[in-house]
Formats: sequence, structure tokens, C-alpha cells
Amino acid sequence: MILIFLRIVIFLLFILILLPFQLVIVFLIKKYTFVIPYFFHNLCRRIFGIKIEICGKATANFPVLFISNHASYLDIMILGSLFKTSFVAKKEIAKWPLFGILAKLQNTIFVDRRISSLKSQENQIVDHLNKKKNLVIFPEGTSSDGNKVLPFKSSLFNIFEENLDSKIFVQTITIVYKKINGIYLNRKDRKDITWHSNMDFIPNIFNVLKKFSIEVEVIFNEEFIPNKKWDRKKIALQCWKKINYNLINSLYRK
Repeated sequence: MILIFLRIVIFLLFILILLPFQLVIVFLIKKYTFVIPYFFHNLCRRIFGIKIEICGKATANFPVLFISNHASYLDIMILGSLFKTSFVAKKEIAKWPLFGILAKLQNTIFVDRRISSLKSQENQIVDHLNKKKNLVIFPEGTSSDGNKVLPFKSSLFNIFEENLDSKIFVQTITIVYKKINGIYLNRKDRKDITWHSNMDFIPNIFNVLKKFSIEVEVIFNEEFIPNKKWDRKKIALQCWKKINYNLINSLYRK
């Protein structure tokens, strides 16, 4: 309990310290919007004992649409600590206490699943990328248990059908939860540490906070510009195959 208490106090303390600076930057110096979130995610990663093994590297090209699997709220912290980016998230997250505010201050694009909203959401994403700003999407549309990659929803890949001359790079990322306290996870333990299905948030975050260390592997594939002949479903499937291959390969490799 002491470890959990200390981590929560330190986490909240850093939010109180950094939040006023981020508010000023967001409203007055938008060019540097990503600086504090990048610093903040790196701090949080260390507070929560998250260790990352990196395979490959994030591309230096701009803009990049990063495509990643999703198994936990920790994924935001993990990826946000590796490169400067914003995220696409479900609209409901905007209303979460504290986390909703933090997401808004990182230029998160909030989406819903209504067909009537798809066009405006596509425009938001394209506009964000055209400003040479990176963006991460989790096309599973929800989080998995970390043992598999769920089928990708292809709707947001429609930006490539609507913008055939786009020079937007795509890079796939695989996040693999490997160890807890230095011990390799089995399938059951991985289900317990990730956040998925109808798991309650509070018990899960307490379970995470009491772990001395969590080790993950983050795998970057080479970036690419989607073939103009591919439709959104083809692009989504190609990304899914890369991520699924990396996950399976990593889970069965010690």
C-alpha cells in the first residue's frame, strides 16, 4: 500500500506542477504543445516502474499516422514517452475526471462510432496530420487482453481513399506486455495486468500500481505510404497482419 500511495501522490504532484505550464503553451505557444506531455509521460513511466525494450525505431519522417494494438491505458504513457504525438480516442474519454483534461491538453482527437460523424472526424485527422503533427490510432476500437490483436475497424483508414495524393506515412507499432517484477507473464497473468472487456478501472489501476516493475516490448515496423490502389480495408488488414505477427512472435520468444 505504501508503494501505491507514493506513486499516486507523486503522479498528482507532477500534474499540479506541469498543468499550468501546459495550459499556457496550448493557448499561447501552440508550436510546443507536445513538449510537456512528452516529458510528463517519461516521468510517469518511471513513477509506475515501466521498463521498455525497443525493437526498431520511430520514423523521423513527418507526418506519421502510427497504428498500434491496444491493451491498456498504459499504452498512452508508453508511446507518449517514446515520441511526440497526439492520440485518437473514444469520445467518452473526454468526460473522464482528470484523464479527460489531460487528453484534451495533448490535442487528442475524440471520435465516436456514428456514421454521421465519420466525415468530420476524417477531416480533423487529415488537418492534424497536414500540420506535420504525428498521430496514434488504436484501430481495434477497444483494448484487448494483450494475448491477441483484435480485428481492426477500417473506418478511419478512409482518409487514404479520400486523399489519394497524400504523403502521410504509416508506421505500425506492437506493444507486448512481457514481464512483471522480472518474471515472464503467462496468458492468465497478462489478462490480469491489462485492462479489457468490462474490467473496473479502480481495481485494475491498483493492481498495476502495486507491481514493482512492468516490462514491455515495443516493436516498430518500417514506415510506408499506402498503395493508392488499396482501399481502407486492405490498408487496415496489412497493418493488422504486421502487428499480429510481431505480437505472436514476441509472446513465443523469451
